[in-house]
Amino acid sequence: MSVSRGVTSLILLYGFAFSLLSAQLGPDYIPQADASDAIVFDPLAFAGSVPGVSRLDVYIRVNYNALTFVKLGDLYDASFEVTIGVSDSTGLPVTEKSWTESLKGLTFERSVSPSASDLLRNSFELPPSKYKLSILVRDKESKVERRASVWYIVPDLSQGDIAISDVMLLNRVTLEGQTKNIVPNVSANIGELPEGFYTFSEIYNRGSLDSARIVARILSTSGAVLYQTDTVMYVSQGRNDALVHFTPRNLSLGDYILSEHVYALHPPSTGGDSVVARRSHPVFIRWKGLPRSIKEIDEAIEQVQYIAKEGEMDTLKSATTLEEKQKLFLDFWKRRNPNPNTAHNEKMLEYYGRVAYANKHFTHYRPGWKTDMGMVFIVLGPPGSVDRHPFEIDSKPYEIWSYYDLNYQFVFVDESGYGDYRLITPFWDIYNRRHD
Repeated sequence: MSVSRGVTSLILLYGFAFSLLSAQLGPDYIPQADASDAIVFDPLAFAGSVPGVSRLDVYIRVNYNALTFVKLGDLYDASFEVTIGVSDSTGLPVTEKSWTESLKGLTFERSVSPSASDLLRNSFELPPSKYKLSILVRDKESKVERRASVWYIVPDLSQGDIAISDVMLLNRVTLEGQTKNIVPNVSANIGELPEGFYTFSEIYNRGSLDSARIVARILSTSGAVLYQTDTVMYVSQGRNDALVHFTPRNLSLGDYILSEHVYALHPPSTGGDSVVARRSHPVFIRWKGLPRSIKEIDEAIEQVQYIAKEGEMDTLKSATTLEEKQKLFLDFWKRRNPNPNTAHNEKMLEYYGRVAYANKHFTHYRPGWKTDMGMVFIVLGPPGSVDRHPFEIDSKPYEIWSYYDLNYQFVFVDESGYGDYRLITPFWDIYNRRHD
């Protein structure tokens, strides 16, 4: 089949696969929820056991909805393997740790809870350098593997009179006698803690300092200071624990940077304080049950236009306050929740997973979700097959997406030659036919 030059219409029968080709459909699309729903991990560096080496703690949260539970009597068990691989900046393996985790004797309600998870930690002693950390979680029952990776620079915390470790976000702090128990917030979603939260870090004092001031801030991605708190603490020689309390208010959905600067407190005659160490950690705010890809409520509302019923977009856009927008938005998706009694909405996670994929792979001079390819993909999901013709002699570049369940194909033509593929076959009448 060919598409002739200058074609303006083409009648075909109306319609994902994964191979990364010219920002087209690729293997990283996950058709269920956010990948972040299944595995989240946070690498944090602390001073090592000897100079010139840092201890890298890798915290991993594995959500129960990523596991297959087996019923034994009235209770449920699950088992999974975890592997953490460390590679150097050239990709060569440095070290690896593997182990098996088991969950036993859970109630059915606990095993299917979207908010339940297992928190794990493993540690490596590494010289300061840039590394790639790769996480593999393999469910032993279903054999399904889930992977995640990140590049991370291990700092040298053995130099200077004062140093500060990475900043650990905490879900909660409890006190038992004189012992503080801390629970890490591996997700970095501070929106889950509306009443405030703590951070934990270690300050290493190898000089003559006896007190320090920690200035902690929450910054926008452009560097604007949105929140600041000061904490003064006594520091002894060696290792010191530092807890900082944050109580930010009125921060909207979005990505932020949390920073902590350590100032040396000098007597007034020495000329004031000076920054001696600093560290930062990315954080974000999302509502519970929302995918990480939703960063701005107005844009998230605009993106539902493909599935909104008559009058729903007008209702959503009628809100004048953030609270109204949140309520109307959540009501919109609650009406589409297969299980409206839970905050976990598979349809919403699936939809915005498709939006994120479209933005990553179909963005041209417009955001990917606004393109014709993005629209078809978001509404119908991945096609059964994709037939690409980027270099035909007698036609402009075109693609054919086949949807076998619809017995239909969609044709996209790049009229400009710059990768701007436009849909030239009917769409909404076929979509409406499917939903009548």
